[in-house]
Amino acid sequence: MVVRRFAPVGERGVDLFFVLSGFLITGILLRSKGKPNYFRNFIIRRSLRIFPLYFLSLTLGLLVVPSLFQTSAFDMPRDDQFYLWTYTSNLRMSWLNTWCFGPFDHFWSLAVEEHFYFVWPAIVFLLGSKRLAIACVGTIAIVGFARTFAAMNPRFEIAIDVSTFFRADALCLGALLAILLSSSVRHQRTKRLATVALFVLLPLLITIAISGNRFLGIPNSLCPMFWMAGMAVILLSQKPSMQVKAIENSFLRFLGKYSYGMYVVQLPLVTLLPLESLVTYLPTNPIGQSLIYVLSIFSVIIAVAILSFHLLESHFLRLKKFFH
Repeated sequence: MVVRRFAPVGERGVDLFFVLSGFLITGILLRSKGKPNYFRNFIIRRSLRIFPLYFLSLTLGLLVVPSLFQTSAFDMPRDDQFYLWTYTSNLRMSWLNTWCFGPFDHFWSLAVEEHFYFVWPAIVFLLGSKRLAIACVGTIAIVGFARTFAAMNPRFEIAIDVSTFFRADALCLGALLAILLSSSVRHQRTKRLATVALFVLLPLLITIAISGNRFLGIPNSLCPMFWMAGMAVILLSQKPSMQVKAIENSFLRFLGKYSYGMYVVQLPLVTLLPLESLVTYLPTNPIGQSLIYVLSIFSVIIAVAILSFHLLESHFLRLKKFFH
């Protein structure tokens, strides 16, 4: 019961993903602004990182695996595969108001990312830092209010979680942090405000998670703010602070290196190797079964991600040096 109550906390990791993405991509664009081939270099570098494994996973899941193993596990995404190939699966989910891609449901977040990559470089290119910051604040406010009203209508239940518009505030929060850190704003004041925000938001979010209530999508606004504040505190801490040491440990670096591969393969692997298919090989105790399964599938996911990185992704990543 306790685990089930706190399960939604784990789901909020995607908010951290978007805040991080907004921060990192905006930082890259701000540093590249004014350099030759600004748009070309950004698009090619992101494509080299994202496309190879993504399209390979679609090819294997939609074409190869069903033919070789006669499995029906990928029937659902095969029916609507056009949206997966075109990075519009989140739009399809929003329109139908349902999760409709089975083992590829998680690719909605990558669709949001691709939409961000498509639009954001032009916005950063056209606006100065001050206007860009104003645009971020305006977007955060508009999306927050719009999501609250949309949450009153069951027709938008899925859209408020997966649509690009309703995730734009998390991306803009990360972008705003990148703008602040690259400006002449007093960083110590920013750190103090971020610390206060953490102390206010953490107990509030824990209370919301325990209650199990979505509160009209308000947690979708508060969680990215929490992650942004946490990032600000860590990034503005002087080395070798405890916070900086915590995020620079070797295990987190290891996970960061292989995180994209883990993200891509995790749901397909869980679909192909569900707990039910392994029950006969596991202890009869349900808790023991679940624990062994989680450890086993996590190990398989990491192993596949490592192979993917060294056999496929790293070869494409080496090409990025030609597009600085």
